[in-house]
This record gives sequence, structure tokens and C-alpha cells, in this order.
Amino acid sequence: MSYGYSYIINEVKKLDNVRVIGTSMENRDIFAIEIGCGEKCAVMAAAFHGLEYLTAAALMRFVHDFIQMQHYHQKIRVIFVPMVNPDGVEIALHGINPQLKYHKDIINHVGITEFTKVWQANASGVDINHNFNADWQSVLNAPSPTKYGGAYPESEPETRAVASLLRETVPDLFIAFHSQGKEIYYDFNGMENKLAKGNAEYIAKISGYKAATTEGTASFGGAKDWYIQEYHKEAYTVELGTGKNPLPHSQLDEMATDTRKICLGLIDRLIAETRGC
Repeated sequence: MSYGYSYIINEVKKLDNVRVIGTSMENRDIFAIEIGCGEKCAVMAAAFHGLEYLTAAALMRFVHDFIQMQHYHQKIRVIFVPMVNPDGVEIALHGINPQLKYHKDIINHVGITEFTKVWQANASGVDINHNFNADWQSVLNAPSPTKYGGAYPESEPETRAVASLLRETVPDLFIAFHSQGKEIYYDFNGMENKLAKGNAEYIAKISGYKAATTEGTASFGGAKDWYIQEYHKEAYTVELGTGKNPLPHSQLDEMATDTRKICLGLIDRLIAETRGC
């Protein structure tokens, strides 16, 4: 099975409470799925990077699991964004079509013709997870398969879709799923929530992951970084799986199991005091 944009389309057709929170550079819908009606709120998003499409499939498996966990629904509202960067995923999976305007622009900018094993950015060559306004700087100075932060923060429609959702909901918990490394990042410039380190260490124990702090280019411009900076609430980057992106489909079952452990562990720590619907 291919876990690209068509997979997400087929999955959301099966569900209620789905809305479009934005459209990508190539006009693909970015979907959000909302479950529950409790006082507490969590947002969980995946596939910020093209090669990391298995994170979307792992999160969708948890969506289906969580729908059945009705004992949670009165206690928490969870909003899932399974595929933040659908254009990047499609390029990473299928390459480019030189007949399309954005794809012609990509070829002109980056000077490569093989995309399926390298493409992390969106359709304009911007790395979404360096495009948030948190110590923003453009790591590279031109569109690239990865690590070009864009002309300015939130220059990309995919970034704006996630940032607008977070501004609208101000969730108690935000999780951004990436791959790979089996690590949980919880910090940003000393601004992280006072519960973040302890909760990351707790989740690490139950999942077998490592609670870690970010370094180098991974330490700025990300969705987690921006949310911590703006709202000082709990936010985590979770790196699912091991190896080199794109991870093999054989890891999906394990990634989905880890996603469930991590999400439920953090949810359980949020809902001790909840009034419900």
C-alpha cells in the first residue's frame, strides 16, 4: 500500500468531524479530525516532511483506535492533522511532473532530477519545520529538498494552516510527529512548560524512547518550538522509528504501537481534572 495523499483521502472519507484547515501550495486539502468534547484539548500532527509519510499512517491508526475509546471523549478534545505537507509526500513518493508549474520551478531552483529519496520540503522547496517563527532563520538561502526555511516565517500555506489551528484552539498539549530516532524533544530556549521534562521522561520510560533536547538546526524554526515560545504549554516533537528516511513499511506496525503509547500516556496526564462536555 502507498501511504500518500490518496490514503489520507480514503481514510477521512470514513470519518465524521473532519474539516479542512488549509490547502497546500498545490491546492491539496489539509485535513483535521476532531474527536471528543472535553475541557482539555490536544493537537497531534504528522507528515511535516515529505519522506516521513509513515508518520501519517501511524497517526491515522491511532485516530481509529481513539474513536473506539469513548471513555476519553467526555474528558478531552483531540484534533488530529495526519498530513501537514501533502505535496511533499507526493513528491517524495512519486517524483515530479515537469509539466506542472511548481515542479518546473523546483527543477530550476534545486537542480536535481531524482526526488523520491531526498524530498522533505513542500512544493516550493521550503522545509515546513523550519518555517515557523521561533528563532527563525533560513538555514539555506534557496529552495532545497530540506532545511530551507523560506523567505520569511509562515511564508507557506502549510505552516499557516498549522499555526492558525494552534492559535484558534490553544491546546494544552501539542505533539508533532516526525521520523526517525526514537526520541522525544520537549524544550525550546528554556521556555518549555514546567511539566514538559518530567512528562517526556515518563513517556520515554513507557515507550522505550529517549527524552532529549534539540541541537543544531533541529533547535529552531519548528512547530513545537513556536508553540512553546508563544504559549508556554506542553509541546513535543516525537521522532518515530529508526534508520534512514523514508523508513520501510515493515516499521509501520511498531511506529503505530509507539504512537499509541506516547499519545495515551500524555493524554492520561492531562485529564486528571476535567469537567467533561
